[in-house]
Amino acid sequence: MKFNCQIIKESNLFFGNNQTSIDPKVGLMNFGPYSIIGQDTSPKTITVGVISTNEYFENLKNWLERLKYRFEGRNIPDSDVRSIDFPGLTQESPLKFELTILDSAVEIISKQELSSALQPDNRKERILRVFKIYKQKFSDMAGNHPKPDIVLLPIDEEIIDNCKDRAFKQDKIVYEKRTFKESKKYDEVPLYDFHNALKVLGIKHGMITQLIRPSTLKFSEDVQDEATIAWNFAAAIYYKGTGIPWKLADVDDQTCYVGLSFYQEISKESRSMRTSMAHVYMKTGESQIIRGNSFRWDTDQGRSPHLSEDDASKIISDIIALYKRQKGKLPRRVVIHKSSHFTESEKSGFNKATKGIELVDYIHIQLHLDIRSFEDGYSYPPIRGTLFGRDNFWLLYTTGYIQSLGTYPGATIPEPLGIEIERGDSHYLTICKDILALTKLDWNTADFCRREPVTLSVSRKVGDILSEISEDDGTEIPSGYRYYM
Repeated sequence: MKFNCQIIKESNLFFGNNQTSIDPKVGLMNFGPYSIIGQDTSPKTITVGVISTNEYFENLKNWLERLKYRFEGRNIPDSDVRSIDFPGLTQESPLKFELTILDSAVEIISKQELSSALQPDNRKERILRVFKIYKQKFSDMAGNHPKPDIVLLPIDEEIIDNCKDRAFKQDKIVYEKRTFKESKKYDEVPLYDFHNALKVLGIKHGMITQLIRPSTLKFSEDVQDEATIAWNFAAAIYYKGTGIPWKLADVDDQTCYVGLSFYQEISKESRSMRTSMAHVYMKTGESQIIRGNSFRWDTDQGRSPHLSEDDASKIISDIIALYKRQKGKLPRRVVIHKSSHFTESEKSGFNKATKGIELVDYIHIQLHLDIRSFEDGYSYPPIRGTLFGRDNFWLLYTTGYIQSLGTYPGATIPEPLGIEIERGDSHYLTICKDILALTKLDWNTADFCRREPVTLSVSRKVGDILSEISEDDGTEIPSGYRYYM
């Protein structure tokens, strides 16, 4: 069987004054952030609030002070390449912004409060008591004015040591693992993942949050090198606090990209599923969240949940309406990404909603194929952007050897994505170029790229956070991604 093989050219990104680069760090160093407000590239101050113990408040202040200065990039193993230095976080640096702590937005968890919360022998009870402290601190902060642009949450190591689940290798605080098999009522499981539950507390008070682990404050190289930690923090904080650090330059501005996934929602009576939304991305920089209708899904119906025709039609109709409100016209092209296959009911509903749209693409992106390949005679894996396949199925390497870096920066053997085109009004090359480009839009990191396009990775992350919200607790769900990342 004959396959087509080619390499997709790397997409450009826009930075300050619409200057372009293919590398986030290079672009930020040379041109500064893109920004969102009328291409305003003037220096900015982002105000931050803090909820922490007194010890970790001091640690945070020292850490933020250190971020004002340069960090040398590390030497990439098995290559002659050194990663880009972090330039420092000040208005005078290439990043053009600084952080200022608002004294009126600092809530300290006292030693007595923490000691009392961690006293019970039962781990779950300790988690609930600590969570109750944060709930009160958010409420207290919300009553102060002005509100900070971002709330920083440096988590005390004592909290993690006393609350983490020993079943996880990471320092992860999980009250209970989520499962669809049991039928517990909502009030029997007040939270699942502590990190996501804190995000929800911020959402309920209209606050954007950034959790910071103890290892990050220590610049622990067990996690990442110092420059990488600083770069990733800076990219995330800029997006959360003021605007867009970079955006895609080489995609059609009349295309609406949609990532669909599902999350488990807890009701007072039973467990159900809800469309984890769609993560909607447009070239102008909007990255927004739309939540779909609730629906029941039993595991005997299949491992992966699917939408009914009506639910499929409604969520895509809502997305197209959002696009029209923001742009004043319908999109020329709608692209839907899912990590599960499209059922006939889903396609029928999507077709109904996209009637009148010129180009429509339904793309099943398979994340785990257990396929590896190597170029004969080379010690590096395939070049990022390598594409091979035929007809409606393609393998796309979104990670691999990066030509501009002169190395493969990953730690494991890269695995391609499987691209199954279930409806393709666009050319297969356009579809795959878009997917490769969308791996460069995760503003949680300043790395060259991620493996997954943001259409999928973001919708899954947001779903994890939304699953901490009861269907009937009245919380207004914000559409901006900055509340969830």
